[in-house]
Amino acid sequence: MRGKTSGPKPQTKTYSLWLMPGGQVYRRLRGVILKLSREYSTPVFKPHVTLLGRIVGPRREVLAKSALLARSMRPLWVQLGALDALDEYYRCLFVRAAKTGALKKAYRAALRIFGLERRRAFMPHLSLMYGDFPSRLKVRMTHELGGRFNLEFEVRSLHLYLTAGQPRAWRQVKAFDLLGLKRQFG
Repeated sequence: MRGKTSGPKPQTKTYSLWLMPGGQVYRRLRGVILKLSREYSTPVFKPHVTLLGRIVGPRREVLAKSALLARSMRPLWVQLGALDALDEYYRCLFVRAAKTGALKKAYRAALRIFGLERRRAFMPHLSLMYGDFPSRLKVRMTHELGGRFNLEFEVRSLHLYLTAGQPRAWRQVKAFDLLGLKRQFG
């Protein structure tokens, strides 16, 4: 007698929700990322502010929750300011984003919808370079870049990215328009 097979199990992968600039702001930031990548042999990636990272789950479930979140959000503005650096690979060199009420509300809604607890303090930022470099070099890069990016951009969509593996393998799964159809969470 043959045993029952339940078929292949749905694969779980790692995803991230990104807020991305467009137009001139995108081109400027992309240019900085490409320049730094060429100079320091670091990975290339698209400019983004991660709203929520390290989301693990079946694709269908992650898509449904991302769509729900996008329907609950209204377009918002992201304000970029001071350059900063940490001794962390993915936050090697970055621009801090203002922790506005709208951005905090979106983050809390994302945690709630995905059933996640706060992992660490929310620090919205836009990375310019990934890698492991000495602090003195990061201080020099910050100075060379002017120490500050006084930029802002409107976010009108939420981007779901598959972020497993190296940055060169990251791919957009889907972009969701921010419709604000439901009451904003928070």
